[in-house]
Amino acid sequence: MLHNKYLILFFSYFFFLKSYANRNNVFLCYGKVPVHEIMNYTYVIIEASYYNSAEVAILKQHNQYVLSYISIGEINKYTSFYKKGKAYTIPGKNNIWNSYYLDIKQKPLQKIILEDINNKINTKGFDGLFLDNVDNYGNYGKQKHLRTYLISFLKNLRQVYPNIFLMQNAGLDLVNETHGLINSIGIESIITAYDFEQKKYLFRAKNELKTKISLIKKIEKEYTIPFIIIEYMDSKKGKNKILRKMKKFKWDIFIGQIDLQTKPVFK
Repeated sequence: MLHNKYLILFFSYFFFLKSYANRNNVFLCYGKVPVHEIMNYTYVIIEASYYNSAEVAILKQHNQYVLSYISIGEINKYTSFYKKGKAYTIPGKNNIWNSYYLDIKQKPLQKIILEDINNKINTKGFDGLFLDNVDNYGNYGKQKHLRTYLISFLKNLRQVYPNIFLMQNAGLDLVNETHGLINSIGIESIITAYDFEQKKYLFRAKNELKTKISLIKKIEKEYTIPFIIIEYMDSKKGKNKILRKMKKFKWDIFIGQIDLQTKPVFK
């Protein structure tokens, strides 16, 4: 009987890992990773400046959607259009990422961003964009007063590039206005909560998790938009805990380290 018990536990864990492997189809990294290490993903989200058109073409052969990261709300010295865009920011600074807040209502800035997007889509050949910092324009964001300008910009972007894949990151309180312009939504840290001051990977309280999951389900039902879940963790134990919590949900999952500069490594 004891032998059978261990067999049951073994196979239960085996099928759990297999089930997760089928959903572990998101690659997210803002550092340089060799293209031969990025294969068989549904979503590949990378920093365009590290890859040329030939490498993007290889990635497109072996993955479904190859998306370029772009922050639609902030800019820092690593941003490809930093020199041109820095003049079009509002007062204040995101000290965590050492970035400045974009004044999206400025027409010259919109032109600069569209030129950058053109390089990503038409020159390098990306399938679409991962739109970061959309939540900055939400009800509690630094740029909430620029919300209408963001929506206008996204509408124009969709007109210029009607067939590209757009993944909105966060900004769930804007989905009622963006749902017709995007293809999917990324949402970070519904289970985990990274402490930037202590530099620790933590887990959210059960009530926080329940609230976030309820909101995602509500949006899914109302707009039928697919979600991907992005969690941050550095340990195998923590990673497995995330997987256990996500077991009953069907969302695609990415788990990695907070800086997103390398392929995930778990201690």
